[in-house]
Amino acid sequence: MKYFYFIFLIILISVFVIFTNLNSDLIELDLFFAKISGFTKGFAIMVAILIGAIVSFFFQLPILIRKNKKNKEGDDSSKA
Repeated sequence: MKYFYFIFLIILISVFVIFTNLNSDLIELDLFFAKISGFTKGFAIMVAILIGAIVSFFFQLPILIRKNKKNKEGDDSSKA
């Protein structure tokens, strides 16, 4: 359950990319995907969300590792 939202976000972005590649004619009509400087606003937003998810995951790694070390030390002291 730790990585549920991160995995869900990756799957959502993957499905989004696959859908837009398969239905490019339909997507071109949408205002959300108007091209600005060679790339669409929709892809820029999705890339920004993905980068934010990856950065927040890396910031959470030290906390997750620290919690696991504390749990292992607590288990070792209770066994002795």
